[in-house]
Amino acid sequence: MKLAIDCRMIKMSGIGVYLENILPTLFRQNSLDSFLLIGNQEQLSQFADNKNCLFLECNIPIFSVKELIDFPVSEVNSCDAFYTPNFNIPFGIKVPIYCTIHDVVFLDVKGITSFWGRAIRKLMLRRAVYLATKIFTVSEFSKGRILHYFPTEKEVIVTYNGINSLLKNYASKKPSPYTFKYIVYVGNIKKHKGLGLLLDSFNIAIKNGLLMKLVIVGNSCNFKTQDSDLISKIKEQDDNILFTGWLPSEDVYNTIMHAECLVQPSLYEGFGIPPLEALYLGCSVIVSDIPVFKEIYNDLPVCFFDSRNKMDLVKKLENIEKSSLPKDSIRSIIEKKYNYIYSAEKIYTSIDIQIQK
Repeated sequence: MKLAIDCRMIKMSGIGVYLENILPTLFRQNSLDSFLLIGNQEQLSQFADNKNCLFLECNIPIFSVKELIDFPVSEVNSCDAFYTPNFNIPFGIKVPIYCTIHDVVFLDVKGITSFWGRAIRKLMLRRAVYLATKIFTVSEFSKGRILHYFPTEKEVIVTYNGINSLLKNYASKKPSPYTFKYIVYVGNIKKHKGLGLLLDSFNIAIKNGLLMKLVIVGNSCNFKTQDSDLISKIKEQDDNILFTGWLPSEDVYNTIMHAECLVQPSLYEGFGIPPLEALYLGCSVIVSDIPVFKEIYNDLPVCFFDSRNKMDLVKKLENIEKSSLPKDSIRSIIEKKYNYIYSAEKIYTSIDIQIQK
């Protein structure tokens, strides 16, 4: 089998991490097959030594009109199948199409985008479900939401996220980046991430005597143009809230590893990776009780709080507890279920079986 793969997002966060971690397994486990990797060849140079890979330079922006009409479909159609890690599918592809839809947050959460932005995304998602031979997604929750909006008899297969290879090989013995105790938040400032809820609860906990700071891994300048309400909440505890700015992955891991806990107060996620990475690093975790976190983290040593009750989060912040399970045990539990190797094998097997029919 010759499989064409859209790799243009490989250096982006989220989907790029997913793609970067499933590709090596595809190449290693299926060395007799060939793969056409479509994207920036410099970004794909890490795979240059794979003899079963061919490379096709393509820097067309994703979700663009140019993508729809100028994507190298003739080269794709010379393959047996096409896989994209997102729901953007160019015109003119005649071979079987497989895609991963990570979530439908733009449909489930109001206010993330404009009316027209939502309408366009819904149209593209509907088109992807219609065109795809099979669909992959990253949780049972996301699978349910996809089928809610786009009922289909096609197979929707869950391929969980996992621990990326960089973190698996991380062995830093750097000291803590701070001399004080702190709570860490990793994520962006979109409203469904629940940062406003965390800030409310943190401000109350500080007034109640909590002797910790809040470290936000991200850039404070984003808040100045995004959300005036968040700015006022931050000013309430300006001395107790720190922004790291952009950090390389190793420094993010070091910051998490030395935190008293990581808090993920999301109101919506398709999966939610930071808590999994924190657990892998031996850091305590507090997460909201949203359905997807109940699915992913129910068998792991996390502390859930009621996402509708900021005082419940206050209580959890004031009573942070270290996990009683040793780090090796937690890592073993995670790797048995949340492993990119398993996800890559499931993707490849699903495509190969269908092609061989």
